[in-house]
Amino acid sequence: MEVLSGKVALVTGAARGLGEAIAVELAAQGARVALLDVLDELGAEVAENIKKSSGNAYYRNCDIRDTEEVRSAVDEVYSTYGKLDVLVNNAAVSTAPTSIPELSEETWNNIFNVNVSSIYRFCRFVLPRMQEAGGGAVINMSSVHQSHSLTGWTAYAATKGAIISMSRQLAAEWGRFNIRVNTVSPGAIDATMTRQILDRDPTGRQEAAFRHMHALERLGRSEEVGKTVAFLASDGAGFITGEDILVDGGLTKLCRL
Repeated sequence: MEVLSGKVALVTGAARGLGEAIAVELAAQGARVALLDVLDELGAEVAENIKKSSGNAYYRNCDIRDTEEVRSAVDEVYSTYGKLDVLVNNAAVSTAPTSIPELSEETWNNIFNVNVSSIYRFCRFVLPRMQEAGGGAVINMSSVHQSHSLTGWTAYAATKGAIISMSRQLAAEWGRFNIRVNTVSPGAIDATMTRQILDRDPTGRQEAAFRHMHALERLGRSEEVGKTVAFLASDGAGFITGEDILVDGGLTKLCRL
């Protein structure tokens, strides 16, 4: 059964990795999906693959650091589909592990601009329209980094913690309008960002260490995250808001002595 039939979703960072998996799963569950990214060739290919699988999707280039581009992208969703039921703020950037003294202020600001401020921009333009329509669902992608630290990831971890706090605040404020706001915090998923880290180590020791961090002793799969997001977007999650859903294979529960 297509649990998202009739719904319209927007996914940022949808050209590859987790964003691609989320967009594909939302479409497979019946949603019409707007894909946003700056990787045009990859984004267009994802949209085309969704269509080939009998889904409904389109791709648009959008620099989510730019307020007017975000406004225009949101307007296009409404002009194309007439509504927006599900907003998935997935886009994120980071750097190679870098200590604070070596991290430039420009890089710090860019990480926050993409990972956190973009959520503000989309919510600014989407939430009032969801209110007018009688409700909606917002899913913001966080990470286990918001609570579990790795050396050199201060900026990225700080943004993911900010997303948790921001989402809980939004859930409290907008719940009376039937707008649900939740976060998803993946562990190490075998997708773009994790793979970029692991591929720097040709010995495979880093990947073995990552697997060992999880109680399930494996990396997560991107489709597992996609299915979690699809559930939160569905009416089946209609009484869930303000929650952070861990898709981490037991990473945050494990203490290896």
